[in-house]
Parts: sequence; C-alpha cells; structure tokens
Amino acid sequence: MRNSERNDPKKVVRKLVSERIKARPKRITLRLSWEDKKSSIRLLGDGLDETVEHQGTIPFTPFAHGVIEAYEEVYGKLKVISVSFRENVYENDEVSLDLYPTGGAGKFDIFVRYKRRDEEARFREQGLGGSRTSKVRERAP
Repeated sequence: MRNSERNDPKKVVRKLVSERIKARPKRITLRLSWEDKKSSIRLLGDGLDETVEHQGTIPFTPFAHGVIEAYEEVYGKLKVISVSFRENVYENDEVSLDLYPTGGAGKFDIFVRYKRRDEEARFREQGLGGSRTSKVRERAP
C-alpha cells in the first residue's frame, strides 16, 4: 500500500474489508478512542472475530464509504434506503448493509445480511431443498 493510501481512511477500510469479505462478516464495527487518537475495526461473523487497530482516528463517513465500496466491488451496486435520521440501509438482491452510527459513543456499527444464502437456509429449514428450483425439479415427471 502506498503512502497516500495509508493516509486515506476510506482506502484503508476498503482494503481491510475487501481482504476479509469472503469470510462473510455479519457485523463490522468502528470504535474511536478519543484519548489515544486511535481507531479499531472489528469484524464478526461465523468463524470470524478479528479486531484491527489503526493509528489515528477514522471518521465515520470514510469508514462507511470504504465498507460500501468493498461490498459493491464484490456484490454490485447497492441502493440506499433511508430508515431514520441516523440510519441507512444499502442493499441489492444479494446483500444488505444496515449502517447505524452512535456518534456520541464513538462507535459505528454496520450489520450485514447475505440474502442468497439466508434464503437457501430458510428453504432447507422448511424442507424445500437447497433452492426453489430444486424442489420443482424433484416433482417434475
């Protein structure tokens, strides 16, 4: 990573998330330590619990944009849906990112939901096989 990229918080976040996106994090959290002027980013998911420390504070906007860009690179363009004054959801047919900043607490959570695998799991739980079409194929003469 070049010096200019190391100093650009959005690029730092985008690279960090891009390197771990295959692990399918379900929650990505930025925590700011105002006293130390440090940031930490925690990625949580099934089999994933990693915290990366960063010297200097990462503002909320570059953090959010870095995460969104990393996901758009893999899953395609995301559309924004305003939920409330402080909360937005970015989503498409494959993934949903629920951005929830709690600025006074120095914390920004992004909750991630992967729609394709969630849908397939729901069908399996209902006894419908791995996908909608698999059940249709089984019934065809």
